[in-house]
This record gives sequence, structure tokens and C-alpha cells, in this order.
Amino acid sequence: MRFLYLLILISLIGCGTTKEKAVINNSVFKKNLSVKKSVFSPFVFDKILISSKVNFQYNQQFLTFDLTSRIDSGSKILFSGNLFLPIFKILIDNDRAYGYDRITKSFFESSVDDINKKYKIVFGLNELQNILIGNPIFPFEEINKSNKLAVNEGLLINYKYKNLQYKFLFDDKLLKLKNQSIIHYESGTSIQFFYSGSLNKKLKDIPSLVSVKINYENDFIYLKIINRSIVLERDFPFSYKVPKGFKKINL
Repeated sequence: MRFLYLLILISLIGCGTTKEKAVINNSVFKKNLSVKKSVFSPFVFDKILISSKVNFQYNQQFLTFDLTSRIDSGSKILFSGNLFLPIFKILIDNDRAYGYDRITKSFFESSVDDINKKYKIVFGLNELQNILIGNPIFPFEEINKSNKLAVNEGLLINYKYKNLQYKFLFDDKLLKLKNQSIIHYESGTSIQFFYSGSLNKKLKDIPSLVSVKINYENDFIYLKIINRSIVLERDFPFSYKVPKGFKKINL
């Protein structure tokens, strides 16, 4: 439990690589068929508050808790976890990440760059924001310029960047993202995101279920995020203050 909030932080902003097979198997490709003219339009907003139930697994340890995600688009994200009572908070802005855990009475502060270097990830605020609302983590301009392959499950886009390979699977009309994965060839770690359902008829762009699978070295992390309600375009507090007496730790 000591590093629960750290594991959740890595799960939410972590990017890895894998030696496992990718989300889409090449054997499902339809021969000689590509799609080039389809254009994806991302879901955009100013502010959003998402209330969720999270089933969290770290190897053979399991935990279920309530999660509130407050997002000020392109500015900051505040996660608040509750298990009967508040148990942790994580605040992320463009440059830094902060978090505290009431169970162990500890907290951390770190730059986003330091986290990326230590865990060999390339995520920041915008990428994390896109993960939560079901948008691709890679720039949309690059997504739309890339070739799309028609497969049995929809439209597949492969994109390579440095030592990373990205895979994006959309529906047949390129309206909604079904899943995305990142492969890092050197570290042997992988991360996959799966999206399904819609919260309601007015918010069809927001998935009602987000699943995250991470293989990191010898560890397996799984999150099942069930979105319960969403509030858009309202001002709400981003209060974060480490309680007195908490001990600072290093990530």
C-alpha cells in the first residue's frame, strides 16, 4: 500500500514497451486495402470532472476505490482517490507532479521530466488528458496524415517514433478510438488502453469504460476505470495541500 499512489501515477502516465504481441495481429489485415482520406476529430473541452470506480491490480494485489479526475485542459489534472475516506491525491501540471498518501502519511514532488527519464516514458499532461477521455496520445495531425489499414476490427494506424511504436485502432468511420498501445523495444515493457461504451447519449465521445494493462519488467498492472458521471465546462476547485506531519519520499 505504501506506493499505491505511485503505481497509479505510473499506470496513468507511464509508457512502456513490450516483447509481447501487439494489440492487433497482422494476420487480420485485409489484403491490398488501405484508407487514406478518413480524418479523426478529437473530443475537445475546457474543463471536465469525471467520477469513476477503479478496480486496480498490481501483480496479485487487488484494490477497488473511487476516483475523481478534475481536468483543466492543457493546464492541470487533479486525481482524488477515496476508499470510504480520502486516501490519496495526485496533481500534475505541465512541469511537475505532486502526490500524497494518507495511509502511509507520505508525499512526493517531482518534475515530469525526471519521471520520464527514470521510467523511460514520454508522457506529459496532454498525453494523460487524452488517455482519460479516449483520444489518441499522439498528435492528431500525425494521426490523420498516417495511412490507415482496414482490419476486421476497424481502422488500424501504426506509427513509429524513435524507439517507440504506437498502434491505434479506430472504428470503421474513424469516429471513436477503440484501443491504443505503445511498444518500447529496449525496455521490455508495454502499455495498452482499451475503450468501450458511452456514458450517455449527450456524451458519446467519452467512453464509459477505460481499461489499462501495463507490463513493466516483472510486474503486471491493470486498471479498470468505470466512468460514472461527467461534468463539463464548470469551475471546480483544484485544492491540493499536503497534510502536516507527512514524510517526503523519492519516486
